[in-house]
Amino acid sequence: MSKQLKKYTREEVEQIIAICENIEKKGLDPFTVDVKELLEKLRKMLEENPTLEHYTLDAETVYKIATVIALQNKWLTEKARSLFIDSQLISSRLLALDKKTITQAFIKIWRPIISLEQITVQRLNQGLEHFLSLPPRRDVKMKRGIFSDKEVELARRAIEREREVIEEKMSQLYRELLEKSKMYGEIDYWEFISRENWEETYERAYLTSFLISEGYVEVKRNPLKNELKLIPNEKKVQRKNVSSLVICLGVWR
Repeated sequence: MSKQLKKYTREEVEQIIAICENIEKKGLDPFTVDVKELLEKLRKMLEENPTLEHYTLDAETVYKIATVIALQNKWLTEKARSLFIDSQLISSRLLALDKKTITQAFIKIWRPIISLEQITVQRLNQGLEHFLSLPPRRDVKMKRGIFSDKEVELARRAIEREREVIEEKMSQLYRELLEKSKMYGEIDYWEFISRENWEETYERAYLTSFLISEGYVEVKRNPLKNELKLIPNEKKVQRKNVSSLVICLGVWR
């Protein structure tokens, strides 16, 4: 029982260190953590485990917390200075800068929000089914450009074949996940989708997203370690709540 307690508390301390390092490296708001609460937790852990190993780890943790406190002081100092900057001084400095410098400063702080939507085979099929379910407009003369029955049937068959191909690829990918899960347990997302070329990598990511949405695969995310793990279900699970997870394939390779 004692060994389990020490292992648990060590993980807690390492998590505190990771949080502090994350704030320092990524330039996050240092006031997102409660320093007093961290120190209280650290004191209780040290009282439960008064060993040399924990004293050493405690010293490292205190140093990381002190770094966060220093960042808080720096943040407050910069905020205080910004309150006393004269608007005319800012205006004169901007006028003195050349266009290139102003552009570089703008690009550095620019945080655009981009939305990209694309139509899928499933949506095309739904659109076709909706179009075909509409009642005929008998009173309207057939205009040039309206599809014939033969063309509509050909389009339906093409979409149906494409859907069957995608469903077969999803089944193959799902079986591959189940086999890997039996051997390795949780599967790293990037290792699973990554292939030698972009086309296959994007296709595997695309198909995996459908497996997740349909309830065949679960996603386990560890933001501290920047890890994404895939856990296949033995059978389809009905989704009650829907959530989104943005994954940037730009970091691939």
